[in-house]
Amino acid sequence: MWWQVLLLIGLIVIGFGIRETALQRRLLREGIRTEGLVVRHRRHRVQKGDVFFAVVNFVDAQGISHEFEAKVSGVKGLPVGGQAPVLYLLGAPKTARVDDSRKRLESMGLPLVFGTVFTAAAIWMLYTGR
Repeated sequence: MWWQVLLLIGLIVIGFGIRETALQRRLLREGIRTEGLVVRHRRHRVQKGDVFFAVVNFVDAQGISHEFEAKVSGVKGLPVGGQAPVLYLLGAPKTARVDDSRKRLESMGLPLVFGTVFTAAAIWMLYTGR
């Protein structure tokens, strides 16, 4: 029973990682670069303490202001009031991401790694009969 739950979770998380990877590739090919402004940090409480996400405001090509929260935690290099490079797809401001290679790798890699670990654990449980 547990292996089925782990397998399902693993595959779903891998799906999120693949979706983010496809979006990041498209952003690099077709995305519009602009400068955003870090307006605040949103705090999320987790078991081991607090995790912070930068909230960035930017103006799109049509002059409309948008706000988004960075997809990965950490605010190092993104102080409130500081500039943040933004990449988004024309006509789809909800696709906006902080244009930073480290954050890009984290947003793609973390779900893929965790999904693989869950999937591998499920396969191991199935194989060993646990």
